[in-house]
Amino acid sequence: MTAQMESPVQTEQMRRFAEFDAAFPDYHAEMIDGEVYVSTVVTSPHGQMVMAIGAQLMSKWCVMTEVDTVYDGWHGTTLLRPDISVVDSSHRGTRLATFPADEIILVGEVVSESNPENDTEKKVKKYAVAGIPYYLIVNPIEGKCLLHSLPSGDHYRASLETDFGDPVPIGDPIDAALDTTALYTY
Repeated sequence: MTAQMESPVQTEQMRRFAEFDAAFPDYHAEMIDGEVYVSTVVTSPHGQMVMAIGAQLMSKWCVMTEVDTVYDGWHGTTLLRPDISVVDSSHRGTRLATFPADEIILVGEVVSESNPENDTEKKVKKYAVAGIPYYLIVNPIEGKCLLHSLPSGDHYRASLETDFGDPVPIGDPIDAALDTTALYTY
């Protein structure tokens, strides 16, 4: 596996997004179907949960946070920055400005209090279309994890919901059970 994408599909929407993003570097911005979503600096609880999940996978996999993620099938109208992206360990040290979604094995999002529907609805479709094998939603509002798998079109054919404190089993090639005892509700 080698990440080959150097820049996202160049559309007028992507160009305007890049200008906006550069003008406000202290904010977290993403674009979904041409609509820009902005949030302030990540909160401590949010960051702690990202680290609790990512740390469990780092010894075997390349775990990235907040990496610009693009996919040709999003037609230059979507740029996502997942809380966690897990890829083959050969990608350690990758310095690409953007990362191709079709090389990601697992993507994880910690649900935001400000716009939870982005993580629980809109991104599900985007990650499925890109063919990302696993999408983990950590929901501190409800105290649950939802693992989607088996992407098919704009949805996932399987999902498993667990309560915080219960393990989240992830199949091949990751073959791990994530410990969620460090997760907590907002």
